[in-house]
Amino acid sequence: MVVLMALLFALQSIVITPTTGGLADRTVEAQMQQETQDALMIAATADEDKKNLSEMIRYWDHEDEEFQNADDNGQGDYQATSDSDSEFYDEFVLGEIMVDRFTESGMSYNVELVYWNGSQGEYESEDLVYQGESESVTASYTVTLYENDSLTTDSNMNISDEDANYPIPPANDDEDAVIYNVVEVRISIW
Repeated sequence: MVVLMALLFALQSIVITPTTGGLADRTVEAQMQQETQDALMIAATADEDKKNLSEMIRYWDHEDEEFQNADDNGQGDYQATSDSDSEFYDEFVLGEIMVDRFTESGMSYNVELVYWNGSQGEYESEDLVYQGESESVTASYTVTLYENDSLTTDSNMNISDEDANYPIPPANDDEDAVIYNVVEVRISIW
């Protein structure tokens, strides 16, 4: 009887806190996701000295066939570092927000461009910033590209020009289409 009473007493004295079931982790993840979604929204509507999301997607160097001044990492993408010397930080509103809020806090992230490849009949992606892989929180924002949009690096060249060597192909083969493609800017953060 004494053993049963001790066991009953021990079971009743265990304290269940909000973090016991992982609630705090989910709350932190939800906040990170909301902050990332807000960063995308601000970057999409920005009209400051730095480039918005559409200009960021079109920041293509047609001669080097990579994003303009991408880091020399062999991938043709940007690496946002905590010392803020990256082209991603210097040129784009999204880069400035991501470095100020997440990189300086020791977090890593990837920025991926996801689009429909009409000729292949499948979704494909292009890394804009790649810092590795891990379990992560994601947020995304959709940007529409139009046939007459020009490259941010060369206003005399449209993204639809063959000489542009633009990595995002048209969504379909319709030459009368006004919309070139719809691109999802997806951020994974951990």
